[in-house]
Amino acid sequence: MSSKLYEQIAERTNGDVYLGVVGPVRVGKSTFVKRVMELVVIPNIVEESERLRAQDELPQSSPGNVIMTAEPKFVPAHGTNIYLGEEQLRLQIRLVDCVGYMIDGIKTHSGEEGQKLVHTPWHNDAIPFEEAARIGTDKVIRDHSTIGIVVTTDGTVNNIPRRAAESAENEIITQLKEIGKPFVIVVNSKTPGHLETLQLCEELQKYHEVPVIPVAVDRMTADEIQYILQQALYEFPITDIELVKPDWTDVLEPDHFVNNQITTSLQEWLQIVSKMRDVKELASKFKEVPFIKTAEVIEADPGRGSACIQIDLKPEVFQEVCDEWLDEPITSKKDWLLFVKEASTAKKAYHRFADALEAAKTTGYGVSLPSIQDFQPSAPEIIKQNNFFGVSLKAKASSLHIIRVDMEAEFAPLLGSEFHSQQLLKDLKHGFLHDRDALWETQVFGTSLVEVMKESIRYKTESVSQVAKKRMRQTIERMVNEGDRGMVTFIL
Repeated sequence: MSSKLYEQIAERTNGDVYLGVVGPVRVGKSTFVKRVMELVVIPNIVEESERLRAQDELPQSSPGNVIMTAEPKFVPAHGTNIYLGEEQLRLQIRLVDCVGYMIDGIKTHSGEEGQKLVHTPWHNDAIPFEEAARIGTDKVIRDHSTIGIVVTTDGTVNNIPRRAAESAENEIITQLKEIGKPFVIVVNSKTPGHLETLQLCEELQKYHEVPVIPVAVDRMTADEIQYILQQALYEFPITDIELVKPDWTDVLEPDHFVNNQITTSLQEWLQIVSKMRDVKELASKFKEVPFIKTAEVIEADPGRGSACIQIDLKPEVFQEVCDEWLDEPITSKKDWLLFVKEASTAKKAYHRFADALEAAKTTGYGVSLPSIQDFQPSAPEIIKQNNFFGVSLKAKASSLHIIRVDMEAEFAPLLGSEFHSQQLLKDLKHGFLHDRDALWETQVFGTSLVEVMKESIRYKTESVSQVAKKRMRQTIERMVNEGDRGMVTFIL
């Protein structure tokens, strides 16, 4: 038995694996319990005394239509630790056998005629055997199991017709679904590989939407038991899904069409995902997105209820995103290298001025400090002050001072008639209140409003004389180098 499988089951059940074996009477439930005990549990019990006790506690099973189980039975009767795999994973496995739901043509375990009364822990007085069997089975389904194993038949076991077991089978499955208990269906058959049996399993799986495994229970192998438990494990709810996208999509804004489409699709399709086995269907759904090339489940951990889906996008999507940000499309490697070179130069320049620009925006004044390459040192010399000597080294470096100047621009055209002026005023007010982009794109005399404003700002900037600009620079130099020892007067 795979230690990884048991490790995952242990995570889901906190180490206590209770297999509730339920179904109609006389379909092989006790035989199933016995085979699991003989092949999985008993060989892995360390203590010899516990192993012998577990052997003695095996349920009775026999062919025919006489009920052998009278009440729910826990096997082993006491919690028994078993150790599996190279890492010696410790688990406590118990199987819960029950009578099952009664069906037509079956005799009680004593073979007596008429209605048999039995005493149960749930009533003070004796109750009909059939009622006791139902109560015991219901308790196994609801209270005494972490995984449900529904055992039924295809009509080849114990001379029980398939139609006789259908009603009880459906009723049990309905209960398991109502309480959300993970379960699988085992079809006990003398000919599990027969075409009719396989067709029956396919129909049941489609109808009940759970795994249906055909097997000859009395000849069941350890590998078949592992497969049954593995299928049951994938019926547990899924709790976490991780989506791995190409790393370059992290650069995009959340509302970009690529990220937005992926997120929207995931939220929509999560409604179809409730069990671990649904993850594959979710991955196939992603392939319906036009720009997704592949979507695969790269990791699934039923023990934790988590899965990871990796998606890959079509190559043209990356090109399309790049074209959105470029003034001109880049198609050759030479153009890409030129773009990267220019971008690298621009990036270095921006990093130098970034802090100064931000300071100018917020405080009105920012300074980009010089780099080591900008310093021009003078020759060092000895200096003397009173009776003390020292060394002086001066250096010059250019720093860039960025000053925020709030400039005003005015748009005041004379249109002639009041009617045309009112129409233009109406358009400008609507843009001002509801759509600023539309406001700046308003056309006046064939020119957009934003171009008119820019031209006004440009005219005012160029109207400042070169002499005034030079004086302003010299004034700032003196203020920076000499500090507050002098007074600067501006005459406007």
